[in-house]
Amino acid sequence: MRILIADDHPIISIALAEMLKTAFPGADIGAVADGHGLMLRAGEAACDYLILDLQMPGDLKSVPLLQAVHALRPEIRIVVYSGQVYPCLALASLDHGASAYVSKNSGPHLAIEAMRAVVAGKNFVDPAIDLQAARHHPWMRLTAAERDVLLALARGGNLQALAIDSDRSYKTVTAHKYNALRKLGLGSNTEIGPYLSMHGLDYLLENRA
Repeated sequence: MRILIADDHPIISIALAEMLKTAFPGADIGAVADGHGLMLRAGEAACDYLILDLQMPGDLKSVPLLQAVHALRPEIRIVVYSGQVYPCLALASLDHGASAYVSKNSGPHLAIEAMRAVVAGKNFVDPAIDLQAARHHPWMRLTAAERDVLLALARGGNLQALAIDSDRSYKTVTAHKYNALRKLGLGSNTEIGPYLSMHGLDYLLENRA
């Protein structure tokens, strides 16, 4: 049984490793501290289970990093252990390859509990995270076209260029923008980025796939 801890805080990696040794005697436990090292180890098929911090140094972070690992090695069972407690981020992580999501605020003992569940073939969600809130979040009520427009604007794009790139009329993309802003209760383009960050959705700005 091979477990890899991916976290850029040594004290967390050391504490988790010691607890994992007790919980899973004989397990081979390794650690990496950045996204590059994680992708190398995953590419070498160096683990069966991964405890993943979503925010580490590297080109990829958050859900895009999780997606990259899952795409490379879909057989690896992933426990996200994150300082971010946003329900939308937890739901996205579970939708994109994670088997468990635990907040660091809940402590390492819950991460070990999540590992036990995952090793037993189950999924696990920190009780402190309300996935129902994520499923009913206003962002989920936007159409795909409305989301695309807001994300393009948050990245610094403009409606005219978006209309050309998407082969839609300027009137159509403008309607998407204002419908989306209304649904989210926002008043202007400048509020989109902070809104995404506030709700754990800013990973979408990195994920252009």
